[in-house]
Amino acid sequence: MPVSGDDEDWRAGGFALYLHWPFCAAKCPYCDFNSHVATRVDVGRWRRAMLAEIDRVAALTPGRRLGSVFFGGGTPSLMPPALAGDLLERIAARWVLEDDAEITLEANPTSAEAARFRAFRA
Repeated sequence: MPVSGDDEDWRAGGFALYLHWPFCAAKCPYCDFNSHVATRVDVGRWRRAMLAEIDRVAALTPGRRLGSVFFGGGTPSLMPPALAGDLLERIAARWVLEDDAEITLEANPTSAEAARFRAFRA
């Protein structure tokens, strides 16, 4: 279907960003996602890799407006809150976030702790 010159080019529109944290405390029997039980995670290595991936995607999407950031997994609520903060800071430095941008972090109710979520909010 041809697009008229009045239509906004889809490449200039908003988009969503998904960040995958594949680690869990236990593998849920209903889960078909790429997830792994880990007792220890090299957070520094994951941080470097995720920041590099954000930079790579940003180079491919210049000028795009970010409407949503979704942390999925695995159980991303188990990642250190400081890592989530580092990733969000890099994202904000690479893209313009919509005023009403949504930031979502999946959690398993069995590992949801109020203090941990306060740390994510900070």
